[in-house]
Amino acid sequence: MSLISIQFFAFLALLLLIYYMVPAKWQWMVPPVFSIVFYLSYGVGQIILILSTILLTYGLGLSLNYVEEKFSALRSACKDREVRKAYKAECTKLKKRMMLAGLLLNFGIWVVFKFTSVFPFSPLGISIYTFIAAGYCIDVYRAKYPAERNLLRYCSFIMFFPHIVQGPFSRYDALGKTLFARHAFDFDHLEQGMLRLVWGCFKKLVIADRMLAVINVILPKDSGYGGIYVFLLFILLPVQLYADFSGYMDIVAGVCHMMGITLQENFAQPFFARSVDEFWRRWHITLGAWFKDYLFYPISMGKSVQKFSSRCKKICPPAVVRMIPSYIALFFVWSATGLWHGSSPNFLLWGWINLFCIVSSMQLKPVYTKIRQRLHLSEENRCWHLVQMIRTFLIFGFAEMISDLRSVHGIMMKCRSLFLEHNWRLLYRPMNLFPGLEERDLLILAVGIVMMIVLDILKEKGYNPYEIIARIPILPRYICYVSLLYAALLLDYAGAGAAGGFMYEQF
Repeated sequence: MSLISIQFFAFLALLLLIYYMVPAKWQWMVPPVFSIVFYLSYGVGQIILILSTILLTYGLGLSLNYVEEKFSALRSACKDREVRKAYKAECTKLKKRMMLAGLLLNFGIWVVFKFTSVFPFSPLGISIYTFIAAGYCIDVYRAKYPAERNLLRYCSFIMFFPHIVQGPFSRYDALGKTLFARHAFDFDHLEQGMLRLVWGCFKKLVIADRMLAVINVILPKDSGYGGIYVFLLFILLPVQLYADFSGYMDIVAGVCHMMGITLQENFAQPFFARSVDEFWRRWHITLGAWFKDYLFYPISMGKSVQKFSSRCKKICPPAVVRMIPSYIALFFVWSATGLWHGSSPNFLLWGWINLFCIVSSMQLKPVYTKIRQRLHLSEENRCWHLVQMIRTFLIFGFAEMISDLRSVHGIMMKCRSLFLEHNWRLLYRPMNLFPGLEERDLLILAVGIVMMIVLDILKEKGYNPYEIIARIPILPRYICYVSLLYAALLLDYAGAGAAGGFMYEQF
């Protein structure tokens, strides 16, 4: 069931109708039922697979709780301090073993489906729910909150259909508070949620699909498009991916808002970032937070890494020694991030490019400061900000081209043509720069991008677009709503393929 289809909108209307008709105390049971229907629309095998992950991690959470409660009772009943310490050490040791076994099984299922072709279907959202379930188990292990004893509630959390396809990486303690709460019907929530949903459809159908049509012509290694077209890819790929991915997030956040459920934001105007590190704090925020909490900190603070860092004091400057744990952890984080995106070597290379840029930026910060001082530019100088933003944007665009070209040979061919093909005079004939688009489509695309930029500028400056729109009188406001819906549905670009297919759907 595509998220942009007549079937989905009928599915959503029925969901909202039942959600607000049932007694408030039973509301939380409606989403899991519809989530199962949503998942079944992709095949019975999908349900069997996600239920396997749910049962495994649900049982692991309960087992961790049981062990903790059992040893807590033993410690409370014992007055000997040394014996209590021994109980605590034994409890920690047993929980670690259980966690290791459970996570190996959980990620083992993911590895089999992600990196092999043993099974005839591609699991929907397996890279999302596998990591969400793992994060839940780690939180229970850390005693951040007790394990959920109600299987249906846990199933509702993991299988919640708005976040199952492309995220965000929800946390149980955050989403659970709003997912299981009672929500009275609120017309303002319905209106704002529908507006955000329509805006997401607009970004996907009007902007992302048109840009994808151009990218599909230029990107292939044997396309014959080199030189300036490769540079154009550095610009098109980030914008297209942003319109596609954030468009999806707008759709699912709008769906949740209509139900009174708050979904964590996954983007914060990433193209205003002034470094690669900052970019990744604004882009796919919940994925970065997952790796930071469950991989970066455990590795950087681990005993082995800290010991290695201490040994380096004799041969490395103090400033470098302080950063060694972070650099080691970042290597594992970005290697894992690359593998999360795909199994081919280009994804690993993509991860290491981001790692190199982040580490280089850390080390070269004093150099950048000296350059800025030589140019007599303050830290808050707008021109300096703009240079940093453009640099970061182009780095991300280059990295995206690396991840989209599925072979080292293709990457080398495109990079070589950037310098050897002299076709920059095409800048004087801009229509020739966008093969696959007619003049009408190019105009529609330009208007859509300007709208997207204006909205992001407002958000970056701290304005809430929905509050601004709410001040407009009701008649012109609803004319704007209808116009946006009209544009999203009637100006979609059929040449890009089936409408509603999102780039991250099979992650």
